[in-house]
Amino acid sequence: MPKKKSFQLKVLKEQVIDALKTRNEPLNIKQISWEMGLKGSQYRKPILKAINKLIDEGLIICSKKYKFQYNQPKEIIVGVIDINKSGHGYVQPESDCGEVFIHRKNRLNSLHKDRVSIELIKTRKNILEGRVKNVLKRTNTKFVGKIKLRGEGENAFFIPNNQKVGSDFFIPKDKLNKAQDDDQVVVEFTDWPLSAGCPFGVVTKVLQKNMDLKTIIESNIEISNIRNSFSEKIIKEVEKLSTLINQKEIEKRRDFRKDITFTIDPIDAKDFDDAISIKYLPNKNIEIGVHIADVSHYVKSKSEIDKEAFLRSFSIYFPGKVIPMLPEKLSNVLCSLRPQEDKLSFSIAIEMNKLYEIKSTWIGKGVINSNKRFSYEQAEEIINTKKGLFYQELNLLNTIAKKLRAHRITNGSIDFERRDIAFELNDENEPVKIIETKHLDTHKLVEEYMLLANKIVAQKLSSINQSIYRIHDTPDQQKIKELISYLEYFDKNKIKAVFSYKNSAHFINNILNKPIKGLNKHILENLVLRAMAKAKYSTKNIGHYGLGFEKYTHFTSPIRRYADLMIHRLLNEHLNKQTVRFFDLETKCIYFSNMERTYIDLERKINKFIKLKLLEKSIGQVFSGIISGVVKWGIYVEINESKAEGLVSISDLQDDKYYYNENTRAFIGRRSGKKYNLGDQVLVQIKNVNLLNNEMDLIFTK
Repeated sequence: MPKKKSFQLKVLKEQVIDALKTRNEPLNIKQISWEMGLKGSQYRKPILKAINKLIDEGLIICSKKYKFQYNQPKEIIVGVIDINKSGHGYVQPESDCGEVFIHRKNRLNSLHKDRVSIELIKTRKNILEGRVKNVLKRTNTKFVGKIKLRGEGENAFFIPNNQKVGSDFFIPKDKLNKAQDDDQVVVEFTDWPLSAGCPFGVVTKVLQKNMDLKTIIESNIEISNIRNSFSEKIIKEVEKLSTLINQKEIEKRRDFRKDITFTIDPIDAKDFDDAISIKYLPNKNIEIGVHIADVSHYVKSKSEIDKEAFLRSFSIYFPGKVIPMLPEKLSNVLCSLRPQEDKLSFSIAIEMNKLYEIKSTWIGKGVINSNKRFSYEQAEEIINTKKGLFYQELNLLNTIAKKLRAHRITNGSIDFERRDIAFELNDENEPVKIIETKHLDTHKLVEEYMLLANKIVAQKLSSINQSIYRIHDTPDQQKIKELISYLEYFDKNKIKAVFSYKNSAHFINNILNKPIKGLNKHILENLVLRAMAKAKYSTKNIGHYGLGFEKYTHFTSPIRRYADLMIHRLLNEHLNKQTVRFFDLETKCIYFSNMERTYIDLERKINKFIKLKLLEKSIGQVFSGIISGVVKWGIYVEINESKAEGLVSISDLQDDKYYYNENTRAFIGRRSGKKYNLGDQVLVQIKNVNLLNNEMDLIFTK
């Protein structure tokens, strides 16, 4: 019997490269497998996996349809291309070299956000310039824009609303899907032959003429390929899940049902991930319980529900619409910690003494019965008025939370002041008003106990080889130095402390709490945030800089975050002394981080649309605002009332000839010396609102 060939990915990749080097011409999968001596359909799948990996690494390219060839190394760099409105691109390499400029004539057939391989062609004035060699991955395949017909019954062109896409599209007449001239449509990319001047596409959906909130959400869900429905297999799996809890299951768990327990959530919440309990112990200590919905009891690994939850990774929250990670029966009924119902939990019991110092912790599976479902506002009112259900317990928990918060900030947590907005919708789910929400003490109360629980779990799992951490790197030192230089110029006072890694958190907190004339705290916080790294998931722990924690993870929201569900499974196996084996954890972490960024960007885009939609009928009106950004092409102003941001173009500064001072981030009039600085209060008139591009043009008024 012949010896079975090796299917090890590393070996297969080397063999594929050797096969392509030997023939030095494009080969299809069958030809590659024959060159490797692996004849037979059973080898197709592992060889294809090796080929896809090599394409991702930029080592081979798909030169023709279903044919591949070796990518000869010539200072090849891989990265994502960002295209500006002029059509030029910038690639931030995955390696350590700096940003590379790509002239529009050297973009090949790349589009905005595509993953590309490039070669360096020259360096000028410390600027690296390159040429796109191959598009390795199309990041976006669907786009929203306008159809322009060349004539009745003729082919058409599609003009994307986002001017950064990088090209118009050619739409054959048989691919128009009944779209008419000037219709807003969704177009799907089909091909971009190197011989063609623009990509080809097909109309998949004709949008309503009226750009309402429902239309904009649905179109963005489609172009972002958001998973928005559950399959029949999943629905059948959910139907089989019982709403009754087996008595034997309860007996396996610690019983918290007699402890005073409640949930505190937004007023419109239905998926209650977490509950807090409090109990007075015989030794005069207190026990605080943090109880998290035991999603892992219901959602089994590798089930259809689990596979779909992984692909979604998060629940997405739009105004008036939620796309849940889990089906409603799970998120809002079975797992949700609803009041007056027995619920399964993954719990942490924290014993504290009279000084509120932690004396011991217990982690394990529990069963709870929440006494009350509070909104943040209800709980806040009880604490402030000192009367109402569970006032003593709420007040004590709030007192302890304040001490935890103070201790956290003293020990290196950055003290950002949160500023959130919400939207009031009418009966048709259309926005009618913007509401700036206050960050209440009860928000901070819940936040502190969730942070503590996440920290305790991260510490517990740090003893095993595998875990998922929520990490946050240190700030970019060069950006911090630029910020210091700017603040010193702005305030005319030297910042006395010297920035270093050891004192950096205290240094930043001092900046945030130092009153600077003309700069409100919100603008100052934005400047600091731009110097900060983004938090992400990783198996390689470097700590969480923003929180000042050496070890941190996400454990407290398994209904809406898949990473938390994985942590529950890891923790359960560890507590039961089972061998913890999870494969490709780092790959999954990268996937979660990328999905999170996609959803955050999408939520911001929808929120910006709503702000502009509410100002659509206010063209010509004058509003007060604050200068929120100063760049070479103009001045961004945030309107005080609506929090919408618009641009005053440099071409609309007509009262003088202004120049941009990069050091002070200001526009200065050459004759008058008049300055437009970051943080200045100004009056602006709305010149135009473009809902298709999510843009607003403003002009200054006296």
